[in-house]
Amino acid sequence: MKSKSKTETKPIYAPQIEGAANTVTGAYNSQAPKISAITDQIGGLAPSLIDKYNNGTPTLNAANDYVTSTLNGSYEQNPELQSVMDRAANQTRNQTAASLGTRGLAGGSAFADIISRNVGNQASDLAFTDYNNWQGRRANAAGMAPSLTAAGEIPLASLQAVADTQQAPLQAAAGMGSSIGGLLGQYTNQKTSSTPSLAMVLAQMAGNAASAYKGG
Repeated sequence: MKSKSKTETKPIYAPQIEGAANTVTGAYNSQAPKISAITDQIGGLAPSLIDKYNNGTPTLNAANDYVTSTLNGSYEQNPELQSVMDRAANQTRNQTAASLGTRGLAGGSAFADIISRNVGNQASDLAFTDYNNWQGRRANAAGMAPSLTAAGEIPLASLQAVADTQQAPLQAAAGMGSSIGGLLGQYTNQKTSSTPSLAMVLAQMAGNAASAYKGG
């Protein structure tokens, strides 16, 4: 002989909970294709990002070339410097001669020496300024280097973001499963069965026999 029992427990608001579970399932089913499509589109960016990381971009490469050549190159005089110095020398010579002439110092070795010295001083000042400008460009290039290095790493960070995005469909499915589990997890169905022991069977048979004897 076997005895069976069945227990079913439902929460008080079963229809509402089941309705909420259906809503979650419907929302997931409607959005899952969109999530997958967006994930595929973002994943399609990976090849171009890898190419940018490996080969750079025209603008970034040009900036890197400028910084490298500026930092590694030796001092070269500005090609326009000599023409600037020539014009300045003529102007200085004329101004000095005019100034000396008004004081009656025109002509003679002293006159020539003063003009030569003034022209030379101005030429030195212009050359020194040009050298300082070159050093300033080197300092600016050194300041640009870290930013350019960081810019070159941007595609790598973007690739990591793309890789993270590829988990979106799985995360959406896991979220749906968690929501459904939380809503329907309160339902409990239990089934139990039992079989009587041999002693119980023999006792039952003896009782049946005794009843039959009394009745006879």
